[in-house]
Amino acid sequence: MSLATVSRLSPVLVLALGLSLSACGGVPESACLVGSAQYRTELFFGMDRANDVPVTNAEFNAFVDTVVTPRFKDGLTVYDADGQYLMDNGNLVQEHSKVILLLHDGSAARSADINAIREEYKQRFHQESVLRIDSPSCVAFD
Repeated sequence: MSLATVSRLSPVLVLALGLSLSACGGVPESACLVGSAQYRTELFFGMDRANDVPVTNAEFNAFVDTVVTPRFKDGLTVYDADGQYLMDNGNLVQEHSKVILLLHDGSAARSADINAIREEYKQRFHQESVLRIDSPSCVAFD
C-alpha cells in the first residue's frame, strides 16, 4: 500500500477509527478464554517509491534486521501483501507491500518503538506514511 493511501483517508474516518479503538480499550485478562491479553499491531509498508525503483527485498530485510528486530527481539511476523487504493484523480493504484505483525504489551514505550520504526522507514525509503493498525488480542503460545 502506498504511503499516500493513509494521507487520502477522510479525516472523519480517521477520527472515527481512533475513537472506536480507544473506546474498546484493551482486552481484560479475564476476557481471554485462552492465553493472555496483548496488543496486536500491523504495519503496512509500501514498496513503491516515487521516481525511483521499488524497495527491494534485500533492502527491506536489512531494515527489519537493523531497525525492527532490535526493538522487538521476542519475535515478529513479516508477510507479503498486495494492496490497492483510489487516487484523488480517480486512478486505481496497485502496489506490492510488506506487513509486519507485532504482539506487545501496549505500553507507551512499545508505541514509541513502533512509531520510531514507521518514521525510519519513511525517511530511509522516501515514503509519505506507514499504515498502523492496533487491536487488542488474546494470545497463546501452546
